[in-house]
Amino acid sequence: MRADVVFLTVAMLAVLTIGSMAQFAVAVVAPEAAPDIGVDATYIGVFIAIVYVFAMLSGATTGVFVARYGAIRVCQFTMLTGAAAMSVFALATPVAAIVSAVLLGCAYGPLNPASAHVLAGVSTSQWRPLVFSIKQAGVPLGGLVTGLVVPLLAIRFGWEVGLLAVASVALVVMIMLQPLRHGFDADRKLGRLFASLSVLTPLRLVFEDRTLRRFAITGFAYAGCQVSVGAFYVVYLVAALEMPLVKAGLIFALVQFGAVFGRVFWGVVAARTLSTRTLLVCLGGLSAACLAITAALSPEWPLAIVMVLGFVLGASSFGWVGIFLSEIAGLAPEGKASEATGGVQFVYFSGVVVVPPCFGAIINLTGSYATAFLAIAGLATGAAVYLMQPARFANKVNVEN
Repeated sequence: MRADVVFLTVAMLAVLTIGSMAQFAVAVVAPEAAPDIGVDATYIGVFIAIVYVFAMLSGATTGVFVARYGAIRVCQFTMLTGAAAMSVFALATPVAAIVSAVLLGCAYGPLNPASAHVLAGVSTSQWRPLVFSIKQAGVPLGGLVTGLVVPLLAIRFGWEVGLLAVASVALVVMIMLQPLRHGFDADRKLGRLFASLSVLTPLRLVFEDRTLRRFAITGFAYAGCQVSVGAFYVVYLVAALEMPLVKAGLIFALVQFGAVFGRVFWGVVAARTLSTRTLLVCLGGLSAACLAITAALSPEWPLAIVMVLGFVLGASSFGWVGIFLSEIAGLAPEGKASEATGGVQFVYFSGVVVVPPCFGAIINLTGSYATAFLAIAGLATGAAVYLMQPARFANKVNVEN
C-alpha cells in the first residue's frame, strides 16, 4: 500500500473518530446535563432522532459540495460544525439542545460521502475494502475514547468541559487537514452552481441501478439492527438479566472492541479472501445467529460466554460498514463516489430512524426483550438472503446521466 494512501486513511480515520466522539459525547453526559437543561435524560432519544434526520439530508447533498469545494474542505466543515454543536449544547437550554442536534446532524452526515471521495480516488480495488474498514473503525473507536475520557472530565470539571474538550480536538483536526487541500481538492469545480442541490439526485442514482439499490436496502436492515443493539443492549442486560450496571457496561465495551476489531479484520478478509458481497452475506448470518443467542440469555449463563458473545456480536453487527461503503465506492460511476455514498447512506440512516423505535415498540407490546432481539435477527437474516439473490453484480455500474 502506497504511503499517500496510508496517510490519507489515517487522516480520514481521525475525522471519523472525532465525528463519532461528538455524537457519543452528548449521550454520555446526558444524565448529568439533562437536569441543568430542564428535561428528562430519556429525551436523548429525541436528540439522536433529530441528529440522524439532518444527517440523512446533509449526507445526501454532500456530493454537490464536494464537487464545488473539495472533499477535504467538506471534512474541515464537519469538524467546525461538530465543534459548534458541542459548544451550543454547553449553553444548557432546550433550544440550544435542539440547535446542537441540527448542527451535529449537519456535521455527521457528510463524513462518509466526503471521506469516501477522498479514499476512492487513491485506493486500488484490492486495498479498498481494508482502507475503508480502517476508516470506519473510527466510529466505534470514537465511542470508546468518549466513554473513557468524557465521563472523567465531566465528573472532575463539569459536563460542559467534557463537551468543550471534544470541540477543541475537532478544531485541531480541522486545522491539521489544511495542508491536504492543495493536493487532494484539486478536482473541485469552483464555478459549479448549486442547481443540482437535491436529495433526489443521489437517491435517483441509487434506485435506478439494481445493484446499488440492493445494497442500499440491505444497509437499511443492517444499520437498523446495529443501532438497536447499541441503544438497547445495556438496558437489556440490566433489566432482563439483572446484571449490575458496571458489569453491563464492561460487556458493552467488549461489543465496541469487537466492532473496532471486526471493521479492520473484515477489511483484510475482503481484500485477500472473500468477495465483499459474499462477506456481507456471511456477516448478516453471523449477526442473526448472535442476536438469536442474545435473546436466549439468562442470569444463569456464565459471564465468560456472555462476554465472548458480546465481542462476536460487535464484530458482526457493527463490523459490516467499512466493507459495505468500499463496495458502494467501487460500484459508483466514475467521479460519483460521494454522491452514491450519500444516496445509500440516506437509505441506511433511514433504518437507524425506523428500526430502533420498532424494537422498543415490540418490547412495550410483548413485555419481552427476547422477542425484540429475535425480530431483528429475522430482519438481518432476510437482508442477507436478499443480498445473496442472483443479480448482475459488477465492479462498476454504468449510469446514464
